[in-house]
Amino acid sequence: MRVDKRRPAIVIQSNAVREPRVRTFLVVPLTSRLHLAELPGNVQLSRKVTGLPKDSVANVYDVQKALRADFLERAGALPAESLASLDAGLRLVLHL
Repeated sequence: MRVDKRRPAIVIQSNAVREPRVRTFLVVPLTSRLHLAELPGNVQLSRKVTGLPKDSVANVYDVQKALRADFLERAGALPAESLASLDAGLRLVLHL
């Protein structure tokens, strides 16, 4: 996910494989295009939950690889309820 603009994303990769030799993370990008929340599996997240300026949608249809070097800052952690919704969305879309 190399872009010229900062983009928020949720790291979904297991801690078991997060080590220095692995230079990438799997992420679900967040978008402010709220109409995407209507797609099965996508998760709408309020700005209160994410700490971002706008409400967002976790777009599980767009799982991407992001370089560790491209991460600028950690915005925070999602509450368990939001993570459970994201997990269910990924399982639906990826048929896990």
